[in-house]
Amino acid sequence: MKTETILSRLFISSTRRKLIQILFYTPNDLFYVRQLVRSTGEEINSVRRELKNLKEVGLIKSEARANRLYYWANQKSPVFPQLLVLANKTLGLGLLLSSSRHTQAKVRFLLYSYNFATNAPRRADEIDLIIVGQVSPQKVEKYIKQEEKTRACEINYMIMTKKELILRKAKRDPFLVDFFLNSPLVIIGSPKYISSV
Repeated sequence: MKTETILSRLFISSTRRKLIQILFYTPNDLFYVRQLVRSTGEEINSVRRELKNLKEVGLIKSEARANRLYYWANQKSPVFPQLLVLANKTLGLGLLLSSSRHTQAKVRFLLYSYNFATNAPRRADEIDLIIVGQVSPQKVEKYIKQEEKTRACEINYMIMTKKELILRKAKRDPFLVDFFLNSPLVIIGSPKYISSV
């Protein structure tokens, strides 16, 4: 079953689901109500009600600034990492690589650095994401360009086969070591298989 389908069944309210996707996809961004209404395509009263619900359970925070009330993801919430992964599975690059006919069976793993997923400041030489599988670099580059526009930043990425990943891990590739030491998030694939590679 697709992640989007699971998400729609898990969260009965489509407004709540869309708000979680938007707020946790770019967790450092601030959104005001009208922005969220436009982004979700939902009614304003529904958006306000769900924002209130999400705030009451501590998933989001808000603050009034210049006659507007802004909302953003609460990164101190105990379920923040899980919602961050969920949002990145169902939007942007995660969605494109998991649902594309050309890459679906070929992408074994998509790993994001935690700094990339949270839009935190990153070093110029830091790897943002790793794609493992038999994929077309040209196809992936097209998707990366889309993601760069969405996130308004350049993305440093690596594409490799599973065999190459195993070889690089065995040789203690410094880029990989650094990447794995910074607790990457598994967007496509299973964490238990990553550790066994």
